Amino acid sequence: MADYSAIRTGIATRLATSSTFIQVAATVPDTVSTPCAIVQPGSPVADYDLAFNNGLERFVFKITVLAQRFDEEANQTLLDGLLSGAGSIRALIDGDLTLGGNCKTCQVVSADTYGLVDVNDTPFLGCDYTVEVFA
Repeated sequence: MADYSAIRTGIATRLATSSTFIQVAATVPDTVSTPCAIVQPGSPVADYDLAFNNGLERFVFKITVLAQRFDEEANQTLLDGLLSGAGSIRALIDGDLTLGGNCKTCQVVSADTYGLVDVNDTPFLGCDYTVEVFA
């Protein structure tokens, strides 16, 4: 059986390899220091028994990337750089598709909600990414 917490930590570990982020959190923090990335459960959280004898489980995670609003042009440029290219969220996750050996494979499947994002009643510029993990 897969270790959900270890997978979540594995995603955060991959994101922490980027020098872009001041803070990377495997759980939703009380306060954030931007730019940051937060790993959360996605939807649906889990699909079980995708292969015989519990041979495969699918987990969905959401990565929320946040930047400040005060310098919108610079922070949109920062968010744009995370959407594609060598420093993108996809490239960071692709750097270790087993997340430290905690899953069979994973992939970033989408990015959405680009724009204003509220976290703990504070508005930020942000983008949500969906990561699909097979374990």
